[in-house]
Amino acid sequence: MKLEFIRTQLSEPKILKDLATLVEDPHALIPQSEEEFYELHKFGLYPTEDCQPFITKQGTPFYSLDNMSVLPLGQEERWMRYGDFRFRQIEILYNMVRMDSVEAHNWLKDNLFQQRVDSRKKQEYKAKFRPFHRPDWKKIQTEWMKYCLNLKYRDNPLFRKDLLSTTKIPVEDATATNYASNLFWGARLVEVGGRKFYFGCNVLGKLQAQLRETKGKLQYTLPDDLHLFGKPILAI
Repeated sequence: MKLEFIRTQLSEPKILKDLATLVEDPHALIPQSEEEFYELHKFGLYPTEDCQPFITKQGTPFYSLDNMSVLPLGQEERWMRYGDFRFRQIEILYNMVRMDSVEAHNWLKDNLFQQRVDSRKKQEYKAKFRPFHRPDWKKIQTEWMKYCLNLKYRDNPLFRKDLLSTTKIPVEDATATNYASNLFWGARLVEVGGRKFYFGCNVLGKLQAQLRETKGKLQYTLPDDLHLFGKPILAI
C-alpha cells in the first residue's frame, strides 16, 4: 500500500517537472521497496510518531532546525562564520556556491536583508547571475549541504541543542507549501490506510539525523574547483 501510494503520487507530471529542477532524474527518487524509504535520495512514508517536524516560523518548536532560521540581530559575535564572513542564516552559505563567480558571492554578501536571504533576494540572485550557475549543481548540492550542516552544528548552539534533544527523525514540514520541490528536502503530512505519515524524500531531515549521530562530522566530497570569494573551500 505504501509503495503504491508513493508511485501514484510521483506519476503526476507536475510533481516530476518540479522535482526535475532539483535532480537530474526524478524517477530515481522512487523506492523499489519499503527498505529504501530511509535511503537519502528516496521518497518515503514516515509515521508521524517517529518524526519531529519543524517549519520556517520564528517561535515554533524546533525552528532552529530550519535552514531559513536566523540567529538574533545585534549579536554578531554569536553568528555563524565562514572565514571573516559572519552570517545569521545557513541558507546564505548554501546558496552562495551555486554560482561559480566571485562577483556573485560578493553581491549576495553585500545585498543581504538584515543578514539573511529572503525569497525575493534569492530569486534576484539566481536571475542576476544565471550565466554563472554551476552546471554540476544538481550533483553536488547534497554534498554541499553536508558541509553547511557541519558548520551550523559547529557555530549554532541552539541548533545543536534542539537537534540533540530528540531521537526522532527531523522533518521539514512542507504540508502548507505548494511546491513539489519541497518534497525533496522535506515532507508533507498525508493519510494512508487510516494512519498519518510524512511523505517526501526528507533529505534535509535525514542529513540532520546523520549529523546527530556523527556529532557534527558528516562526510562529504566536493569538487576541486568549488570556491567561495575566489578561494578554495575552507576546512571545518
